[in-house]
Formats: sequence, structure tokens, C-alpha cells
Amino acid sequence: MNTCISAAMAALMFVGCKPTEKNYKAAYDAALSRRQEVAQEQMRPATGLLSDDGPQMRIVGGDTVYVLRECLRLTDGTRVPGKWCVGVGVFRMDTNAKAAVAALGEYGCPDAFVAKAAGGKFYSVAAYASSLDSARLAAKDFVARFPDYPFVGLPGAPVLVAQ
Repeated sequence: MNTCISAAMAALMFVGCKPTEKNYKAAYDAALSRRQEVAQEQMRPATGLLSDDGPQMRIVGGDTVYVLRECLRLTDGTRVPGKWCVGVGVFRMDTNAKAAVAALGEYGCPDAFVAKAAGGKFYSVAAYASSLDSARLAAKDFVARFPDYPFVGLPGAPVLVAQ
């Protein structure tokens, strides 16, 4: 008797939980939508090649920006002010970075400075900020003020460097 009841309940479970094409389609669409939302927020490579150490393209506040995490120091070894720096050039020699900063001063960015990164790179920094959104706005302002700036060593746009 118990085996008959168990068999009948098992049969009802398999019949009652029968998946349909409509259910599969709904689950697939929900997963695809979520994947697209996550992709919008994730960091993407700046070029077609995958890279863990280069600037990553990201959408922040509706704008596409390049973001990089790197420990920067001033040339005297102290930490750079702010949590985010707006890098507008990267060089292998500090003399080139200093020349770029001098040119930035002539352009109208008197607060520009040179920042040294690990691996011997030197950034010409146009501005710094305490948040990613503030850095995004500073970079956007820089591009609007100087649309023909060359962005030496960068992907044709400022790079927001996180400390």
C-alpha cells in the first residue's frame, strides 16, 4: 500500500513540474537581460585586446571613460592629492612628463603636476578629485576646453587613475 502511494506521488511530481518552452524562454530572456546590465557596469578593455594592466573602458554617469588602478606618487615620493587623478599623458621619462606639465600650465591648467607610477611610468596629471564622478566631470571639462590635446601614451582620451 505504501509503495503504491509513493509511486502515485512521484508520478504527480513529474507531471506537475513539466517544463515548457515558454518557461525556458522566459528564464533565458531574464538571464540575458541581467547579463547585459552587468556588462554595462563592468570594466571593459580600452582596445580589442584583453588586458589586465591597461586602462579599462567604463560607463559612468552616462559617459564613457577610461579607468586605471595604479599607485601614484609625486616626484618627491609623497602620495598624490585626491583619490582620483585625471591623467592626460603617460611617459617613460620624467623630463617628458615635466615638459607636458609645463605645456599644460600654458594651456591654462596651473594645478597640473607629474605623478610617478610603478614600473617607471610618469603621468602628466591635469586635475585630481575625491570621487569617480568628480574625476569624470573634470576629464569631460578638460576635453571640452582642449579638444585637440594629444593625450600622449593614452587611448586618445584622459585616463582616470584610482589610488
